[in-house]
Amino acid sequence: MKQLVVVRHAKAEGSASDDTARALTRRGHNDARRRGEQLADFVTGTTRALVSPAVRTRETFEDLNVSLGIPPEHVGYPEGLYEASAHRVLHEVRTVDSESSTVLVVGHNPSMGDLVWMLHDGTHNGAWKAYGDRGFPTSAAAVLTYDGDWFDIDPRTMRLEDYLAPPPR
Repeated sequence: MKQLVVVRHAKAEGSASDDTARALTRRGHNDARRRGEQLADFVTGTTRALVSPAVRTRETFEDLNVSLGIPPEHVGYPEGLYEASAHRVLHEVRTVDSESSTVLVVGHNPSMGDLVWMLHDGTHNGAWKAYGDRGFPTSAAAVLTYDGDWFDIDPRTMRLEDYLAPPPR
């Protein structure tokens, strides 16, 4: 069973000289650390991480990884994840070796929310209802599962097992 964990970066500063340079706010760091603690129960086995190269996604991953413990050699920063479409993100996921049981993707909206929507198999459960009610705010995470290899994943083939989002503010 393969598990895909999709995370939108945590709350970031409103502006910077370059959008890729936007850093997390204090709240963002706190939210990301809490999300990492929650995801520690899901992120098991051999895990690969695909992280957008933007500052806010790197910082989100670093805060998540305090609890997850993914080794540096299992982390990639594909340039294509910044401003990527959901299809581009799926392409990156399909390149992960089949020995990896879990892939963590840390990126941006709309691609993270679109990816969950695209991959969801149509099963209506509590996680899907929560996702539908909230969308994919900063620090949101979705846990999807699939019985097959990474290179075989297609739209509408993964079950949404869990959805985690910060409380509405």
